[in-house]
Amino acid sequence: MKRFQSGFVFGMVAIVGVFGAVGGAVGQDKPTMEIGKSKRPPPDFSDRKVTFNTPDGITIEADFYPVKVEVPKRTPAVVLIHMYPKNRSSWKEFVPDLRAKGIAVLAYDIRGTGGSTKPESMNLTEQYKARSTALFQLATLDAVAAFDFLRQQEYIDTSRVALIGASVGCTISLDFANQTSDAKAIVCLSPGVNYFDLDSLATIKTAASYLPILLISPEAEYDAVEKLAEVGGARVETEKYPGGKEYHGTNMLSSPFGDKVRERILAFLVKNLEIKDEKKSDDDKKKKVTSDDDSKGEKDKKKKSKKSGKKKSNESTK
Repeated sequence: MKRFQSGFVFGMVAIVGVFGAVGGAVGQDKPTMEIGKSKRPPPDFSDRKVTFNTPDGITIEADFYPVKVEVPKRTPAVVLIHMYPKNRSSWKEFVPDLRAKGIAVLAYDIRGTGGSTKPESMNLTEQYKARSTALFQLATLDAVAAFDFLRQQEYIDTSRVALIGASVGCTISLDFANQTSDAKAIVCLSPGVNYFDLDSLATIKTAASYLPILLISPEAEYDAVEKLAEVGGARVETEKYPGGKEYHGTNMLSSPFGDKVRERILAFLVKNLEIKDEKKSDDDKKKKVTSDDDSKGEKDKKKKSKKSGKKKSNESTK
């Protein structure tokens, strides 16, 4: 079948060549035929469910919320990693705030929960329910796969991607930054020093040596934040809010102080992902144009004033 198609194409080329020669002889435009060229499909900016595979063969399910831009412009992004035992849906109310700042969002289910349970032969659901240390030690590979997915999106600036984790999601985020240098910043809601026997005191030391980290928790969980900040050093920022463990992790986002938590996170991301306020930039441009026009007007007035003065002086000497 391939031979037939190939022969057919070359035959068509020959025919086109003959007609082209004839057309040239009688002064007509030469017909053209492009072979093997196809337009690149436009980028997909739709909100959608996506899947991607980890290096160890697990299929991760996620929700992807892009921000529409004119390619080749690119947007920053955040990867959201949920707490135990919830799933990616726990971030939904925060997504609009992030996108309003021009940040694309990828929220995935940790292996063993939600839509990230395949292959079934690995018994991921049972391991997750049993709080398997072995499973969570490998969960950093889920974040690795998430970054690989973002790299495939031509409109994502992968040099400006932050991780936001809640509870054990903080542990995964810090471990990711301990093993790679891909993240630009990290935000942790209710971090612990040792969730599921995973030592965050060790990982934050490396992570905080090269990137900014924001640790947030209610007062009842602030001891862990202080310990992590002490080890992390100068690049670690902390924030404490009132309340107990009922505001653990993403529960802070819907708490009485949820607006303040979101504002604090957004301010941190705007600064560290180097996000420009487009509205402010436009206003500044308008002010500059107005200022330039005013300045030009003043110069014109001075010129007219000088000319008028010279004219009067000339008249008085006549």
